[in-house]
Amino acid sequence: MRYPNVLWAISQIGNRYKFAAAIGHSESWLSRRLVGRVAFSSEERQIVANALGYAAEWLFQEPEPPIQELGESASRAISPAEVRSRRRGGRD
Repeated sequence: MRYPNVLWAISQIGNRYKFAAAIGHSESWLSRRLVGRVAFSSEERQIVANALGYAAEWLFQEPEPPIQELGESASRAISPAEVRSRRRGGRD
């Protein structure tokens, strides 16, 4: 999920089907944007933010995994950028 904050906010008021309908779209329209297949336009981001009652900046921020702590068996920590790169299969 590309926008976990949006998904969480939607879950606080109902489900994706009802929310999508409330903003005049289908659930598939919303789903394609939530997983990142289609980008939200700036206008769409504002519509979603207004409907959910949260700031667009918070709703649409990129998730950042925590920095891995060094353990006895770990030789080094992995940076968030390296984690993202590995998730994409090394395609940067």
